[in-house]
Amino acid sequence: MSEQIIILLFLILGTGSTIFLYVWKAKKEIDYKKDERWKLIQNKANITANYLNYILIVFLAIGDTILIFCDIHITLTLNRVFTYVLCFIGLRNAIELFSLRYFDNQL
Repeated sequence: MSEQIIILLFLILGTGSTIFLYVWKAKKEIDYKKDERWKLIQNKANITANYLNYILIVFLAIGDTILIFCDIHITLTLNRVFTYVLCFIGLRNAIELFSLRYFDNQL
């Protein structure tokens, strides 16, 4: 039961950060009028968020290698896989939001 509460908490935080990211980006696009500075900030934040994709690929490769060479059987339901994907997307959007705010203050 506690695992479901933790996953629900991550889903709520991910959904909240995703909604806040899109609202904040729309507000900043209106404020900056899509100038070159805003495009540079978005590009840097996107590069930062893409590092999470690289980390995920490395973890998947390590996990796949372990599963190939060890006699381990893991059963995942499609519902659980989609839940993990939604948590990953929420984490990626949260990282993009924080990096946008960081680079907006830096530049």
